[in-house]
Amino acid sequence: MTKMEKFAQGAPAWVDLQSPDQEASKRFYAELFGWEYQDNPMSPEYVYSMASVGGSAVAAIAPQATEAVNAGITTAWNTYFSVDDIEAVVEKVAPAGGRVLMAADDVEGFGRMALIEDSIGAPLTLWQGKSLTGAELINEPGSFIWHELAAGNWEHAVPFYIDVLGAEKAEVPMEGGSFTMLRVDGQYVAGFRDQEDENSTPRWEVYFGIADTDAGIATARASGAKLLVEPFDVEGIGRMAMLSDPQGAVFWILQEPPAE
Repeated sequence: MTKMEKFAQGAPAWVDLQSPDQEASKRFYAELFGWEYQDNPMSPEYVYSMASVGGSAVAAIAPQATEAVNAGITTAWNTYFSVDDIEAVVEKVAPAGGRVLMAADDVEGFGRMALIEDSIGAPLTLWQGKSLTGAELINEPGSFIWHELAAGNWEHAVPFYIDVLGAEKAEVPMEGGSFTMLRVDGQYVAGFRDQEDENSTPRWEVYFGIADTDAGIATARASGAKLLVEPFDVEGIGRMAMLSDPQGAVFWILQEPPAE
């Protein structure tokens, strides 16, 4: 069990989902991961529902903006990267080839956030935490366990994360080649890979831990999810599969091998 109090700059610290049907999404993930929710009204029309496992916050589900729903924008899981000084980091975005979509702003005492795109157009959120530094639990069933940027031209984005977030590039030998990752404070925190569909837009994808991948697939499909990538095993990593939830948000589940 990995309990977290603070995340180093450049590490993914939080994930949330803006859903066109918030209550349906809450039911789906509660069934799949056993999530319980604390609803935080941010305005009369907007409730930020914090999901927890064993009393520890792991993610959140919020309503998707009406304008986005009407425009047919696909719902997606969002990855928040921890930063120590959000204004200083935002200043680095444009020179590194990225774009600021929303300037840094306060979030009701939880922290400060800014929405940006990296140098290949993948959206991500910068997060300078206050009362909420990030997830309180990671690397456990029901919590996020890994993050990957999926894009056909991901190699062009790697320098962006080095220049903007101060992360290090790490190449790990794999069968048939190598796997490119980001390393922060000596820890691997995220990776890069090609997309299954070359026509998809670049996106950060979240891997959630699960006790049994195959049982999770059955539960998810019974609740209306689609299986996008059949389950497969990676030695030393675990058994994983990619799904889209009933509202269309893509995510992975990963069953880690038993601890030795």
